[in-house]
This record gives sequence, structure tokens and C-alpha cells, in this order.
Amino acid sequence: MLLSIVTVTKNASATVARAAESVGRQPDVEYILKDAGSTDGTCGIVRGIRPDAVVVQSPDRGIYDAMNQGWAAAHGDYVMFLNADDRYLPGAPEEMMRVLRGNPDTDILHGCIRVNGRKYRPPHGMSSFCGARIFHPATAIRRSLLERLGGFDIRWPICADLDLFLRAKESGAVFRFINQEITDFALGGASTVHRRDTASEVRRILLEHGFGRCFSDGYYLAARLRAAAARSVSLIRGSRSTGNN
Repeated sequence: MLLSIVTVTKNASATVARAAESVGRQPDVEYILKDAGSTDGTCGIVRGIRPDAVVVQSPDRGIYDAMNQGWAAAHGDYVMFLNADDRYLPGAPEEMMRVLRGNPDTDILHGCIRVNGRKYRPPHGMSSFCGARIFHPATAIRRSLLERLGGFDIRWPICADLDLFLRAKESGAVFRFINQEITDFALGGASTVHRRDTASEVRRILLEHGFGRCFSDGYYLAARLRAAAARSVSLIRGSRSTGNN
């Protein structure tokens, strides 16, 4: 079994070394760098760490178009996507491959992420969106499934991963969860920075996939309330910090 790991970049020299080093040097892991034209030495850094890396340099129309170009260049049976500012926890790719080898019916294998030292499991119950609300940086996807589904739909610039996993569920794909931290995830991506846009896009994706309007609107309102609460906490902490100075 060959596992392909794709990292998409543009001027990621500050963080990409940590990501590339975390992939390791297993002979059954293919590392692909999809770069949109970095001018800061990003590609050279990765080549220095992984001389065998497949480097694809081409323009793209956003992160999900870049991810599509990355997996299209892959040869692995399964594909994982590692953000340039994230890293795999020790032994994580090997554990994913061990589970996949032992469960050959699996189409999508997913685990937990670590954020600021805390372990996060995917949501469960109604908030899991029928089990499709998983963490793409901690997920391995069968490459033939990506081909069959057509990859990520770039109509969705922030949450195309959710749309892909919903389409996978609808197609009958076999999901398997392992209760293990796979990726040390860095906050600051589009989905965490642009919370209002994220909530709106998720709402539209849910409606497109047949979720009821009440459920979709309820999710949107709850997400907006959480974002407002997070902003309030941040402002309070900032005020206290300023006052202590």
C-alpha cells in the first residue's frame, strides 16, 4: 500500500519545514508539494528535507483547487492533506497505514486533531452532519473515491471538504474513525478567521445536501453566537492584558 501526502503552499517558508519533517521518510509514503509560485524558498526547503518529494508548481484558484491538483498527481492508494502550518504527531502516518491495511474496506479513515495542546474529536450526534463533519487534516481518503467523486468542488472556497465528505456519505463510502490524535493543527486558516463566511457557507452546503431549513438555519445561528462569544472573550482578555501593563 502506498500513501500519498499532499501539502499545498504559497510562500510558506516559515512553517513548511516542520510539516515536511513530520511526514517522515517511510518508503511507502509519497510526499507531494503543490506550490502556487512561492518566491521565498519554500520549494527548496522541502527538497532539502525530502529530496524525493514530488513538486508540482502551477497556478491555482484557491486552496481546494490546489488540493485537487495535488491529489491528481498522487500515485497512492490513499491520500492525506497536510497543511503547511500543521504537522503530524509522531507515528501518525504509520498508524493510519496500519489501520488501513487491517481494514481494506475503508474508504475514509479519520482521527482526532490537537489544538493548543488539547485533543479534539469530531462532533457526534446531530452536529456531526450524519458523520460527515470530520477533520480533513487528520483524514486519509481512498484515491479512487476522490476520482469517482471528482475531488473537491471549488464552488465552496472555505468548506469544500465538508461538501466532499457529505457526497462520500451519500455515495455509500465506508468511514472509519480512530480515537487517536493525528495532526497538530494550527489555528488561523480561512474557516477559523472568517467565521461568519464559514457559517454561511456551511448553511448553504447543508441545504444543498437535503438538510432541512430549520436545521441549517439553526446551525448558522448557533455558529454566529459561538463566534460572538469568542470575540467577547478575546476582547475581555485583551482588556485585562492591557490593564495589567
